[in-house]
Amino acid sequence: MKFYWPIINITVSSHSAVRLINKAIFIALVTLVVGCSSGQVKPRIEANVKSEVIEIPAQAAVDFKKAIDLLNNDKLSNAENAFKKMIKLYPQLAGPYANLGVIYSRKGKWAEAKETLISGSHKNPKNIKILNQLGLVYRKNGEFSNAEKSYLAAISAQPNNGAAYLNIGILYDIYMGRFAKASGYYQKYQAMQVKPDRKVAGWIVDINRRAGIKTQIASEAGS
Repeated sequence: MKFYWPIINITVSSHSAVRLINKAIFIALVTLVVGCSSGQVKPRIEANVKSEVIEIPAQAAVDFKKAIDLLNNDKLSNAENAFKKMIKLYPQLAGPYANLGVIYSRKGKWAEAKETLISGSHKNPKNIKILNQLGLVYRKNGEFSNAEKSYLAAISAQPNNGAAYLNIGILYDIYMGRFAKASGYYQKYQAMQVKPDRKVAGWIVDINRRAGIKTQIASEAGS
């Protein structure tokens, strides 16, 4: 499994440097939760069978829910086979591609994940799950510009999608050194939460102090 650590282009105090390293370690651990197939606590994936883009066959909805159950129960090989079967039976649907991409990511098969997610994006360019997951895969591969495009596309497709704001904030902060943008997207993420995330609040304070910037809200267009 390959990790890309941040290149920091500003001078920081030893205290801030320790906090930055701790944040980078936290991000790496979060990535490990996605990439590993056992011994980790993973968020439960919901079987969303609604679509505003295409009509979903009744049997496809049944098959999809069964495949999601396999994935949520960590039966990755069975879930992989189920989603591959769905892609053959219902090639017009983006959902099976999205979840197969998640499975490949958890297995550390980043090339397969990238190929699968790109194929899925051709079925539905506005699929939020595909765009967020593809951003993660690009980030893992060191393709930071493509990761940025993916997260911005997710925000454009669904402006209230908090995960995309957090993901692009992390990308700008840890991987691209674009601290003002990172601070802005972290703040937008916080504004979407019912209860502000204390960890992210700390990141905002830290990044503003480190980079000598004032609180700044970034735009969806990445300006």
